[in-house]
Amino acid sequence: MKNAGSDPAHRPPHLPHARIGSVKVDVAIIGAGLAGASTAFHLSQSFRGSILILERESAPALHASGRNAGLVLQSVADPEIRKLAAAGARAYSRQAEEIGFRKTGSLLLGPRSLLELVLEPERVGIEWAEPEEVRGEIPLLAGHSFEAALRTPGDGVMDVRRLMDFYLASAQANGAEIAYRQEVQSIAAGRFFRIQTPSGTIQASRIVNAAGAWAPRIGVMCGAQSVALHSFKRHLFVLEANGRIGPDWPFVWNVEKSFYFRPEDGDVLFSLCDEEPAAGELLPTVDPELRNALAELIFRELPALGSAVQKRAWSCFRTRDPQEKPLLNWDDAVEGFLWVAGLGGHGVATSWEVGRRAAALILAV
Repeated sequence: MKNAGSDPAHRPPHLPHARIGSVKVDVAIIGAGLAGASTAFHLSQSFRGSILILERESAPALHASGRNAGLVLQSVADPEIRKLAAAGARAYSRQAEEIGFRKTGSLLLGPRSLLELVLEPERVGIEWAEPEEVRGEIPLLAGHSFEAALRTPGDGVMDVRRLMDFYLASAQANGAEIAYRQEVQSIAAGRFFRIQTPSGTIQASRIVNAAGAWAPRIGVMCGAQSVALHSFKRHLFVLEANGRIGPDWPFVWNVEKSFYFRPEDGDVLFSLCDEEPAAGELLPTVDPELRNALAELIFRELPALGSAVQKRAWSCFRTRDPQEKPLLNWDDAVEGFLWVAGLGGHGVATSWEVGRRAAALILAV
């Protein structure tokens, strides 16, 4: 299955948007990525007030939310992210066809001691697999050395474009509005928030800061509590497979050697799991040195893929705090300012539950 949201050449649809001037709303959601779209979707199910999503770009999910590998990975070491991802996987499975989720399963490779960190006694369906069995299942691993493998059948790959379309179209059907090309220029906090955009001033009772890599800037604008969110650039590559990868293969992630790959429309989508701290303007440029690093890793670790040609490359930003925990809480310094940020590369897997919890916080006020 092709993840239409992964490659920046495949943009999410430009959904109908509001023409705004100076308006008043109950909730302004800043950012139409996975976090903001999911929050709007869940909130619109029962909220009786007005919801407006402000997106700086001309379409939703043009940055990290739409430039990732679309992995729904539950088997991660952090127990909080595990719970968010597991809740998301259950929800995605219930409506897989509508949102574009395919349960391919995953294979995590590495030392047994590392893989044991993702296990929980109450989780079922996760099983150990013998290295030779895995190499037979995934011929591209021929010649690759690893101690153990962990299989998670409930993991899978999401068509991010379809998921985003589902979130936003459902929210709009319930009365939420979205306005594009509305970069936030300033925010004045008070009894109401006054959000200045190129089209006018939006007065909002509450703000949801779902601006991804730009979330810290939004917080600073209105005097919110300083948070330690940092952005890191990660690259993705498409390699020519020449029929050597099956469309139904699980995605493979070596947690010790820090790389993963999965099928991508007949080719191989590959990441080195690189993390370059973002500096200055957040531009998704491609570092030419990473192409050489990829070739060296494949030569060293995956000789069966050694002749593959690099067809395309792009980058995106993963934003997280030092503890690698999602930021999902009301700000301590500014009343009515909700942080929904720092998903740290787990946005596809966790967005459903993150949005549901964010909506619950707003509804509880």
